[in-house]
Amino acid sequence: MKQSFIKHALLVVGTFCALTSAQAGEIVKSLKVELLVFSGRPNPTFVVTDPAQIKEILALAKNLPKKKGVSASDSDQPEPKLGYQGFIVTNNSDVSSDIKSFAVHGSNVHLALVTGAKEAGKSAVVQAAAVDADSALENKLLAHGQKIGAVDDKLLEFIENSK
Repeated sequence: MKQSFIKHALLVVGTFCALTSAQAGEIVKSLKVELLVFSGRPNPTFVVTDPAQIKEILALAKNLPKKKGVSASDSDQPEPKLGYQGFIVTNNSDVSSDIKSFAVHGSNVHLALVTGAKEAGKSAVVQAAAVDADSALENKLLAHGQKIGAVDDKLLEFIENSK
């Protein structure tokens, strides 16, 4: 049930961010990252604003091999449990604008992708599943969270014990 919620949240968040950015008439250059780790209290969130980091994170997500013949809803996700559940990343940048958002937990990555012509108002958001065999994307997000102080040693230990 939690994975279903995450997939729907990705779709809603991605659509909302696209609408608010377009309505504001400005290009926002950031990634909003939410660490899904707590139940009953707010999850840690942080914003990536460094253009090089944004490009690197989105390139990792974009270049992952897609699961063939498997939609994001059919993929093999672990059963919901308390503790660490991964990350949700919302793309509020002009980099890889076809990626609206993605969820990552270990080697499983679920992308919300924009298809069609946005300028003509005929775009849609579709879900795709990808595999990150060495968990490079998740490790990059954890390292960035540590670097900026959003993930301390105690939280990192909790995350490692929850995997």
